[in-house]
Amino acid sequence: MRFGKIALVAVLLAGAPFAAQAATYQVDSGLTSSVYGFGALESIGLAFVGTTGAVPGALGPNSISYGINSRNAVDPYLPTTFVYTPGTLAPFAGSIEHDGAIFLTDAATQTAAITIGNFTIGFDAARVGTASPDANGFFVKDNIDTGLVLFDIANGIIEALEGSLVLVGDFVVSPELSAFLNDAGLVDTEVTGLDMGLGMTVANSSIIPVPAAVWLFGSALGLLVWVRRRA
Repeated sequence: MRFGKIALVAVLLAGAPFAAQAATYQVDSGLTSSVYGFGALESIGLAFVGTTGAVPGALGPNSISYGINSRNAVDPYLPTTFVYTPGTLAPFAGSIEHDGAIFLTDAATQTAAITIGNFTIGFDAARVGTASPDANGFFVKDNIDTGLVLFDIANGIIEALEGSLVLVGDFVVSPELSAFLNDAGLVDTEVTGLDMGLGMTVANSSIIPVPAAVWLFGSALGLLVWVRRRA
């Protein structure tokens, strides 16, 4: 009987992970605020017209913010999928999505209309140190008119906690936006890395339930201890 009990426990353990997993948190809600430097838009040939979906931001009287989409958002809105590990941030994955738009025009003639918005905050390791030596791989992407990564995030400060996530950094012009501006005749020089302002995401998060397999491992381990004591 002792062999049979141990064999049963071995079968249970075979289907469960051997080590406990670190807690993983998912971003549920929050706000991303941004404030642009004086004359920043004009320096890249653009002028501010207005916004939709924006509320006053947390970075001063001239800042605006957009709400973070829920994980259950449906078309035409993108769902937030960002998950992370408290303390270290990594491992992390996914994106933080927003709803809202900024209306721009060309600063010279004010005849062209450009709408950017429904912003994605994501990460691409290949972007580290590209637009700026201090670019950390996070970026801001437009999902309306251009479909481009607009800004790389540089000089970042990240606070990954249980229940909240804070990302702060400078918005610097991406290589993609620089090429777009030059092609449109809005600028006539390379502007990649130009500091446009500051962004800050403050998000609420919740723990992702431990997979059933981990609970199975815990139960099986307890059973193994019990069998040994009974044997």
